[in-house]
Parts: sequence; C-alpha cells; structure tokens
Amino acid sequence: MKSTNGAASHSFLLYAQDGKGMGHITRTLTISRHLLAAYRNSVAYIVTESPIIGDFPMPGRCDYLKLPVRLAPDGAGQVEDDDEARDAFRGVRSRILREAALALSPDLVLVDHEPLGRKGEFRDGLFALKERSPETKFIFGMRDIMDGVDRVRAMWQELGVYDAFEHLFDGIAVYGSRDLFDVAEAYAIPPSVVPKLHYCGYVLRDPPRIAPSEIRRQRGGPVQGRLVVATVGGGSDGYRVLEAVQRAVLTLQSRRTDVHAILVTGPLMPVEQRALLQERATPRCQVLSQADNFQLMTIADVIVSMGGYNSVCEALSIGRPLVIVPRSTHKVEQRIRAETLAALGLVRWIHPNDLRGDNLVEAIEWALSLDPDAHARRVRGVIPVFDGAARLTEYLARWLGDDAPGDHSDREPSSVLERIA
Repeated sequence: MKSTNGAASHSFLLYAQDGKGMGHITRTLTISRHLLAAYRNSVAYIVTESPIIGDFPMPGRCDYLKLPVRLAPDGAGQVEDDDEARDAFRGVRSRILREAALALSPDLVLVDHEPLGRKGEFRDGLFALKERSPETKFIFGMRDIMDGVDRVRAMWQELGVYDAFEHLFDGIAVYGSRDLFDVAEAYAIPPSVVPKLHYCGYVLRDPPRIAPSEIRRQRGGPVQGRLVVATVGGGSDGYRVLEAVQRAVLTLQSRRTDVHAILVTGPLMPVEQRALLQERATPRCQVLSQADNFQLMTIADVIVSMGGYNSVCEALSIGRPLVIVPRSTHKVEQRIRAETLAALGLVRWIHPNDLRGDNLVEAIEWALSLDPDAHARRVRGVIPVFDGAARLTEYLARWLGDDAPGDHSDREPSSVLERIA
C-alpha cells in the first residue's frame, strides 16, 4: 500500500473466468467500479479470456489482460484439441497469469468463480505471488449457486481447492444469501474454513438512472399496454428460448391487443440464428441484437430470461414478474436457481425441453395476472436489498487495512453496456 496526498493507494488484480457468456465479466467490472470509486488513487487490472472484453467500457484506472484461446486455423472458433494439446496451451496461459501476477504485485487479488482459475491454470501464479508477496491478500468471490453439489465437490477435490481455501485464500466472499443457499453445507467446506466465509448479498450493476418514459421512447416501447422483455445473456445458446418467446407472444397477441414484446439476442448469438429471429420480428415484437437489458427490465411488465445469476438478480431487484427458462447442459446451476426461487413463489420456471405447447404462454399469462406492487413486496420480503457490490467493497476494505471506503454518491454509472446499447 502506498499513499498519495494522504489517501490510500492500492492495486487490484481481478481474475474473471468468462469464455462464453457475459455474467462473470459484467460482475467483475461492477466490482471494479465500486472499488475504484472507493479508492480514488488506486488501479485495477482484470485478466480474462472473455472474447468481448474489448466491447465493454472500462472504468477509469482500470485495464485488462486478454488471455488467449486456441483458435482453429479456418477461423471457425476455438479448436477442439486432444488432451495433450489442450494441456500444452493451458500451460501457456498459466505462465502468462504467473508472470502478470508477479509483475503487477497487487495488494489484493480477487478470483471469480474458479478458485484456482479455469482447470487450475492460475494455481502456480497465485501460490508464487503469495510466496513472494506475503502482504498481498487473496479473496475468492463466488456466487452462491455454483453447479450441482456433487460436481462442485468432486472438481474442488481434484484441483486441490480445499487445500487452497486453507492455505492460500484469506477470505471467501459469497455473492448471495445464506438463507437462500448455504454454500458451506452444499459444497462441504471444512469447518476450519467456514469462518472465512462472508455473505455479501447479491452483486449487480447499479440501477439505470434514465427515466422509464425515456427508455420507452428510445426503444419504441408501447406508451400503453403490457410489455414482455426476453433476454438470454450473451446469447450463444439462447435461440431456442427466444424462438419460443416469439411463438408465445404471437399466441398472446391473437387473444389480446395490449401485448408487446422486445427480445434481445445478445452479442454472442450466431449470426444465422439472429437473422431468423429478426425475419419474424414485427412492430409489436421487436428483436434487438444488443441493449442494456437492465434498462429494458425497468419498463417490462413481464421478464423472460435464462437462469443466469446477473439476469435473475437484475429482474428480482426491480420486483418484476419473472419466467425462467434455465440453460440445459451438464451444468445445472441455472435450474437449481430457478427451482429455489420458484419454491419461494418468486418466479415461474419452464424446463427448456418443455417449451413446445402452451407452457410458456401460460407462464407469461401468470406473470401478467399478478398485482405488480404485491409481487414486488413479496420479492422484498425474501430478499430485502441488492447491495452486494457496496457490501463487498466494505468487506475488501478490511483486508486492505484501511478505514471503510468513503461516500459513493458521485460514483460513475456502472451500467456496463450503457454506451453500447
């Protein structure tokens, strides 16, 4: 720690695993904005493999290091190699991470989601930094619902994560609520590590500062009538969801004249799939390739989304009725989140294999039938606040040996896609 004009000066290193979507990098940027607003003489560096990191506006005093991915010579995307080739390339990334960590010598390292980096690629760098710089603090930041319990436990055991919790990390910040999901119990965190857990609440971007009427004017939303907003995050695997929403909206519009919809494909949806959706777009069912989804949610009467952490938290934070169609892969994190919230009466969810027929139509009609104020109160009764980013910043201040961060009232807006929309 240095001092500039009497104010604390720090350097932060944030690792964000985000190869396909936008959730981890969006959350990491939000955290960076809060940290840099609290420590105005400090700098932050983000390391990530996100293919769209360059599309995000960086906060002042923040830069990023883009990790390479192994590409196919024909430009068809990432290559599917044999194990030996994958391990060799992972070694390249591991060496980059090690050298970056040692060269930057940060005061605090915040590792997102993968405690030792993807497939353990950051292990050597983290332990080398701890040995060379004992004063550096290491924090693991995890959303509450990671994946299936057995899968997480087995992966952490294989990679040596439990040992890292004991001997590397100073603290573990949980982006969630123990009342909704107890990570210590779910992931068999040893009793000796449990005191390191700190639940910060749900971390999400600051609410949009633009008036809903202005958002409606900009996006051509209905002045009157009911609006369905459907989002699929980055969109790489969101086509089936939006295609089903288009069909459901068409059915609803045949029954009632007041229903409008805005669908957002996301920047990672394949071009041909995006084109199919846009071909079927109408003035009452728009299709956008990119938008600030949080802004659109504020003018929605119903939100349909996949079950990603960021999208669900943003929808819940403004109390809008939400229908979740979780991602269908070997990873079941989104389904667990949908089931947990549905059991509390906060959302409806539909399995992606059940999108045919009237299931989605019925779920949207359920959402349209709710009293919006009563539903918002119900959400607030379960999750009173969504100030996880501010509470995380205060938690990190403990490890920096400083007083609590100062006033955030003049913090720059943290709506990451605001300038892209």
